[in-house]
Amino acid sequence: MPANTARNNDVLLSLHGEIASLQERITLLEAEETLWKNLGQSCDFPPESNTPLPEEIHFKFENIFDLTAIQKIQDAFAEATNVASIITDPEGRPITKPSGFCSLCNDVIRKTKLGLKNCMRSDAAFGTLNPLEPIMRPCLSSGLLDGGTSIYVGKRHIANWIIGQRRTSSEPDQKIIAYAKAIGADEEAYRTAYDNVPIMPKEQFYKVCNALCLIANQLSTLAQQNYRQAQAIARRQQAEHALRESEERFRQLSDSTFEAIFIHHKGKILEANKAAITLFGFTREELIGRTINSLAAPEFREAICEYSEQGGNLWFQGEFQCKNTLSIICEVQERNITFQGRNVRVCAVRDITQRIQSEQEAKEKEQQLIQADKMVSLGVLVSGVAHEINNPNSFMTMNLPLINDVWQSITPILDDYYKENGDFLAGGLEYSSLREELPNLVSRMQDGASRIKGIVNNLKDYSRVEPSQLMWDVDINDMIRSSLPLLEKLISMHTSSFTTTLATNLPPVQGNRQRLSQVFINLLVNACEALIDKDDNVTVTSQYLEDLRIVEIVVADTGSGIPEHLLSKITDPFFTTKRDSGGTGLGLSVSSAIVQEHSGTLQFGPHPDGGTIAQLHLPIAHHGEKDVR
Repeated sequence: MPANTARNNDVLLSLHGEIASLQERITLLEAEETLWKNLGQSCDFPPESNTPLPEEIHFKFENIFDLTAIQKIQDAFAEATNVASIITDPEGRPITKPSGFCSLCNDVIRKTKLGLKNCMRSDAAFGTLNPLEPIMRPCLSSGLLDGGTSIYVGKRHIANWIIGQRRTSSEPDQKIIAYAKAIGADEEAYRTAYDNVPIMPKEQFYKVCNALCLIANQLSTLAQQNYRQAQAIARRQQAEHALRESEERFRQLSDSTFEAIFIHHKGKILEANKAAITLFGFTREELIGRTINSLAAPEFREAICEYSEQGGNLWFQGEFQCKNTLSIICEVQERNITFQGRNVRVCAVRDITQRIQSEQEAKEKEQQLIQADKMVSLGVLVSGVAHEINNPNSFMTMNLPLINDVWQSITPILDDYYKENGDFLAGGLEYSSLREELPNLVSRMQDGASRIKGIVNNLKDYSRVEPSQLMWDVDINDMIRSSLPLLEKLISMHTSSFTTTLATNLPPVQGNRQRLSQVFINLLVNACEALIDKDDNVTVTSQYLEDLRIVEIVVADTGSGIPEHLLSKITDPFFTTKRDSGGTGLGLSVSSAIVQEHSGTLQFGPHPDGGTIAQLHLPIAHHGEKDVR
């Protein structure tokens, strides 16, 4: 007995260890349940859930417990208490392997069809509503003493733990022996097996049943925790699946839009769509981890950093830079979203550079229309006053030749007087000087009056730009020399360094001298007005380009210059960089039209020393001969 007692104690200690291990697992499951309580769900699956029914999966004993561990506990319990043991489902079907089964039940009764059926019916009858209250009664099949209790998940009966197969007396029960014939078993084998069934007093068997109830109660608690954990995991999987589907839909939608989409947390980019990759020229890997404001132009970075850290819905505009340093104007909208379980911001960036440029161009066109309307009004005004200007100017154009003739007639008389009496004053001037200067003054007055007449006529005819019908051979150098006196004061006001280099023997060009003079004067006026100080210089050169058979006039200055992006616009009607100082944007436009009338070209470019170079090319007069180039 002492040896058996020591052995039983060792088995009980082993059983206690198994139960302690189960208790630790229960504690872990409780912690796991607490972890998933933030799902905000009860332990019951909602009716509309797509998750398989709990009756099909979660309420099955083998899906809740580790059967290997349960088998060890059952084997240890059977060995420690010297009882047979098995766990069945509520219908009596075995879940675990039998532990400590006697030969009568295992090798005789259950080997017959009717005996097995009765055993399962007996096992199924051990269900109880209170796992702490065991059932102890004779087996409905063998008549041996059995006990058992139920294992629950909440109120759901999932298994029976049955023990027993013990006799309470050494005397054979004739009714039990007669059962062999009823089930079709061999009676001799049945009696031999029955005699070998261990005997256990009812009082001791009851204590074993109570121990069984305590363990089964722990298993029920464990089953409940396992079930809750399974629900929590199922809900987590549902949530993760829904989140993945939501994020996948978001990616599909964001990739199908033309707007650049960024997901960021406090400005740090977490995700970017294809449009963002295309717009900014970076790869996805280059964008992830960058900050939103690093994509902005330097002067906008601080503001965009502040915007990206704010909450709520935002709308703003800013200038951004692509990987190729191209600057774009973007419209940005932001709002809060949940992404991968985090509260983040979604940022939609739309390139509105073309729209802004179109709006600016529309405003410029509007200003041009306003200016055109003013010019129409001015044209009406000019037409009204042109006659009044031409009338007094006609007195000069008509009478200046008469004055010149008069001067030529009285000059011999004045010369004789000068020879006899010496020099004398006329109008405050000495005659010797007046005799040389007066013809020149009269000639310049005639040129000026003719120019006034031409300008007035040009203003009247401005609304219809068409080639002048008066074309003749023009000496370009002579045209330049006759135009310069009209600008002497302007040139002296703006520069102390003005030079002309005119080539000799230039072939004539065919055109309207007065209109070509208008072009040259306009170029020279622009050059002077572009100078920053008087140390800047202006040069005028002319030359014949024999290979091209054209005459070239170059007006160059070292002034402020013209920005490269504006060079193609300066001959557009109404375009001007001097609107604040009264510019109308018509000078170079009219000049370009005049040059085209003469089949020439007018080009502008940067000066190597700063400033601008204007090149006027005019074809030489052919006088009917064929061009053999």
